[in-house]
Amino acid sequence: MKIKNLKLKINFPLVIVGSQWGDEGKGKIVDLLAKEADSVVRYNGGNNAGHTVVFQGEKFKLSLIPSGVLQRKKLFLAQGVVIDPKVLLEEIEFFEKRRIKVDLTIDPRVNIVMPYHKELDRATEVWKGKKATGSLHLGIGYCYEDKNNRSGVRFEDLIDPLSLKEKLAMFFPLKKLQIEKVFGQKTELTVEEIYKDYIVYGKKLKKYLGDVSLIIQNTIQAKKKKVLFEGAHGTFLDGVFGTHPYTTAVYTISGGVFPYVGIAPQKIYSMGIVKAYTTRVGNGPFPTELFDKIGEEIRSVGGEYGTVSKRPRRCGWLDLPMLRSAIRLSGFDYVAITKLDVLSTLPKIKVCTHYVFYGKKTKEIPALMSEFANCKPIYKDFKGWKKDISKVRSFNALPKEAKSYILYIQKQLHVPIKIISVGTERNSNIFL
Repeated sequence: MKIKNLKLKINFPLVIVGSQWGDEGKGKIVDLLAKEADSVVRYNGGNNAGHTVVFQGEKFKLSLIPSGVLQRKKLFLAQGVVIDPKVLLEEIEFFEKRRIKVDLTIDPRVNIVMPYHKELDRATEVWKGKKATGSLHLGIGYCYEDKNNRSGVRFEDLIDPLSLKEKLAMFFPLKKLQIEKVFGQKTELTVEEIYKDYIVYGKKLKKYLGDVSLIIQNTIQAKKKKVLFEGAHGTFLDGVFGTHPYTTAVYTISGGVFPYVGIAPQKIYSMGIVKAYTTRVGNGPFPTELFDKIGEEIRSVGGEYGTVSKRPRRCGWLDLPMLRSAIRLSGFDYVAITKLDVLSTLPKIKVCTHYVFYGKKTKEIPALMSEFANCKPIYKDFKGWKKDISKVRSFNALPKEAKSYILYIQKQLHVPIKIISVGTERNSNIFL
């Protein structure tokens, strides 16, 4: 079977979703597709989600600013995002020093990560001991908890000195009691200290205020502008459908875009980003994990260290049951395969085709996490290509072994593969 190298053809509005445990290369794909878009909307997660974009040899590590920034697009942070204002201001300053305008709009309903969220995060992980989730202590989960409990500080409060003071006076005493009396940790935080810092953040960020829900809904309805939605994390870090309890606090599947942005249910195309192998950071089950020199080689060649955490990622073979479940949850119209070049040094490559759980075959991730933890992977072997493919720009120019690997994945997933990434740079891609 031959596939011609084509100009990339995709439909908008489009949402980008990680199909594994995050770190699939969403930042690169968003940056690439942002060229065709007018607006890029980050709709979930906080600064615990790092996206890396490589442009002209320089690495740009993003955690809050949408990955369309290097394409000079209109950028939006929707209400489903939580913001650490200090981190956001540092990112804005980073780009402005490079004379890259940050055309940003922040929804007033966005919740703000407070210093006590970080201390609660750390105290909770200490309390959990060996059962710790693997949190980065950035306070993201506790910020979402306050949001859902209607006791959070929103962006509209951050930019209003009186409202900020009232919210701190109301909420901080309880947080201090939690940290010290429930978890037995000491905190030096005071209302006065927090207010002093955050009132400055509010003044600097106030100019970015805008109703993202209204703007984006009107933009889509006008059908004159192309909107790209950037998701954070990966499908199996979803707060409900992920590998509970080793998850984030948010929905990471495509349907989350509707409530997190504040737009009506409608046809939004979705693209699943699939790393050519599998990685995860933190604790939790990982059926195809490698504990040998092959896993170490993949980590080394692929630079598999967390963008935010710097922690070494756990590495393993591609897992088709995971991907089938991700497709069911997010209804992918397209797939992008990333980091295919990383596998070029391996003589043999494996793909998990299904699991066996106590003699029973399953082709998707079980709903019960107790079952998933006991799933054993069944593999299909592929011959490696042992050739540098980083300069290849057409499918037919790939080694036959690499083509066989890609075609097998597409056949199993029943979703067209539109992009194959063979390097970190923006132009290191094959379009199908």
